[in-house]
Amino acid sequence: MKNILILFIITLLFNACGADKEPLTTTPKPLPSWYTNPPQSDTNYLYEVAEGHDKKEAITNALEMMAATLSTTVSSNYKSITTISSGMSNNYQQDISHKVETSVKAIRISNYSVIESTQQSFRRYLVLIRSDKKLLFHSLKSELDETRLGLQQQEANLTNRNVLEQLQFFSDATKAYKALQQTLNVMHVLNTNFASKPYVKQAQHYTNSYNDLRAKVTFSFQSNRDAENLLPVLSTGLSDEGVLIQEREDVYHLDIILKATVEEVKSMGFDLARTAISIKVQDHTKTVLGSNKLNITGQSTQGYAVARENVAIKLKRLVDEQGIKTVLGVRF
Repeated sequence: MKNILILFIITLLFNACGADKEPLTTTPKPLPSWYTNPPQSDTNYLYEVAEGHDKKEAITNALEMMAATLSTTVSSNYKSITTISSGMSNNYQQDISHKVETSVKAIRISNYSVIESTQQSFRRYLVLIRSDKKLLFHSLKSELDETRLGLQQQEANLTNRNVLEQLQFFSDATKAYKALQQTLNVMHVLNTNFASKPYVKQAQHYTNSYNDLRAKVTFSFQSNRDAENLLPVLSTGLSDEGVLIQEREDVYHLDIILKATVEEVKSMGFDLARTAISIKVQDHTKTVLGSNKLNITGQSTQGYAVARENVAIKLKRLVDEQGIKTVLGVRF
């Protein structure tokens, strides 16, 4: 009887636990009006809303979207201008648009304020940010002027630099201004009265200076006997870069001193030419401007002469893969 009573109680408890329960429900938090209907960008401010797992990520996403909005404006204007001026195909227009948008998105928007923010739900934050167009313009202009002044100061100190260092400066300066081209485009969007002519003029100055100086630079070769078969490889590599090969003696002329030491050995049926190569590039004062050392082993089953030619083949492969400047140990 006692066991029957215990079984009855257990059955009642089981049925009670299995009874249907009302599911717990959470009423979704309504989206704020500033998120669903954010203020529109105007002549004074840029606005953007975004969300993220935390407030920091939401702000980052909003800044990226703000830059993307700028890129749409810039690429649209840029594509319109280039289409009118050159009548290019639609595919090329799209390619230009993509490149412009990518570079504009890389522009850093440092002047902004968070107007609204809220934690909408677990790991979901919403923000509304605003950037003052005038402050953003002046921030970009300040960075641009800082770059411009720094390059001008470096150029003023070029007189005591060798010809390759001068070439490298003008090359770097040209690349720096090329990277800033989209900054100039954005600044035009932010301020239609912005005068970009001084910056464009300086960029052209660096491009012209590089081209003019490079046209004056010439190279010639000196080598020992073991390195003679390697000379055509280096000469072709320089010619492919548009560099003149001729005998001269002035501040624009550079000598390439090429030496090779060859050890001829047999191994496992192969004729090997173990070649230690030394390269030096020097100016008219015999100052070494660049150098490199290479160890290349040529192999053949047809004699040491063919093994030596295999060294030249491998050197050419190295020039093709790394570039003639890297092989010579110089930059320009």
